[in-house]
Amino acid sequence: MLEVGAFAEREKDLADVVLQVIVNSYMEKVQKWKGSERIMCEALRVLMADELNEERMEGRIEGQREGRLEGQREGRIEGKREGQIQAYASLIKDGIITVEIGAEKAGMSVDDFVKEMKQIGYVISAV
Repeated sequence: MLEVGAFAEREKDLADVVLQVIVNSYMEKVQKWKGSERIMCEALRVLMADELNEERMEGRIEGQREGRLEGQREGRIEGKREGQIQAYASLIKDGIITVEIGAEKAGMSVDDFVKEMKQIGYVISAV
């Protein structure tokens, strides 16, 4: 049994040597056949055109999906922020809180809070 194992290992080593000799001997021929890299690249582009186009389309679709999700996240954040400002602005308009308290609750300076209120249509004459 040991002899069979040793023989198999020897065959593997010989096969590795033969493969290395083949690769080395044909490498020069492959380099000559390849010609310039530009020609080889163009040939590969032609051969792989369908696959490359498919990959591009998958990339575009994935990019659009990611962009849409990012837009939705940003829209939610912006909508939440606008709703928060509207709520505080409504309380200010009704005289329940001051502009300063609304700005503080919104985590903004009074000037920024007033600008945001104006952008969403609230105008407080006392401000």
